Amino acid sequence: MTHFLTPMLSRRAAVNLTVALVAATALPTAQAQTPAAKWPAQPVRFVVPFPAGSAPDVLIRLVGVKLTEKWGQAIIVDNKPGGSGVIGMNAILNSAADGNTFGFVQGSAISVAPSTIKGVTYDFARDFVPVTLVAVAPFILAVPADSPYKTLADIMAAAKAKPLGIEVADNGRGTLPHLASALLGLQYGAQFLEVHYPGGAQAMQAMLGGQTKMMIETYNVVAGNVQGGKLRVLASMGDRVEPGLDSFPLANKTVPGAVAYGWFAVVAKKGVDAAMIAKMNKDMGDVLLMPEIVAKSRELGTYPRPGTPEQLTQYINEDRKTWQNVLDKLNIKPE
Repeated sequence: MTHFLTPMLSRRAAVNLTVALVAATALPTAQAQTPAAKWPAQPVRFVVPFPAGSAPDVLIRLVGVKLTEKWGQAIIVDNKPGGSGVIGMNAILNSAADGNTFGFVQGSAISVAPSTIKGVTYDFARDFVPVTLVAVAPFILAVPADSPYKTLADIMAAAKAKPLGIEVADNGRGTLPHLASALLGLQYGAQFLEVHYPGGAQAMQAMLGGQTKMMIETYNVVAGNVQGGKLRVLASMGDRVEPGLDSFPLANKTVPGAVAYGWFAVVAKKGVDAAMIAKMNKDMGDVLLMPEIVAKSRELGTYPRPGTPEQLTQYINEDRKTWQNVLDKLNIKPE
């Protein structure tokens, strides 16, 4: 009896062992097929707090075409302009943390708006996660073409000699152009007369009409009038010389510490899977450094500068510290 049962038991044991081995081998594969491993499995939405046709909107649409080619998934650009970016930030916050919605937002919505706009309830560190810095847009100091001030040193000396004697146009109290102008004055020990307009178009008209002596904006805003001979650039507030801005001296060579940018970043709602964040970071970085994207970005006055989420966190912390210091000195509170 034993002679005949032993082979049968051995075969059963062998079958059981084979089943166990197959199951064990299949387990890692099954575990790997998580939502993050398959991501993106459906269209990805970017909430963009800018109107359609604006420079950031054009940039993310160009990037979206390349991401679609990479992923085989459509990129949806969802414009949520207004409120200095707050409307867009709230839209991201109200979305599901499933990796299908990201924000392509301006830095001021993170670094400035919570300190200047009453009723902002989000806290970036609590509610969002950084994905990558996308691009920066250095502020440019421009004067009318017939201005007597030929250099930044000239206009700074005049501002210091006669406090409030140099009118500077900006697109609203507490906006980044206003704060950049204030930073310039604080770093030099001069005081401009800050003239606030409802928007950039009105500030430009005041400048061209002779009501103000200088304005601070990103280059894409002033480029047409600079190239048309109506405005002249005194300096760039960048921290380095950027291609296309090479003919403009750096402001920080005349006024140490006078560095100010508009900047854009990809962020997500807290809770999005870390693997999805990592893939978005890598793929976004790859696309931003494609030669055709770099070239188009420069045409828009922006300069790709992707990096790690940790680098973006550090960038945000430094940016918030810079602008909060200026806000405190100007005694600007949420309103």
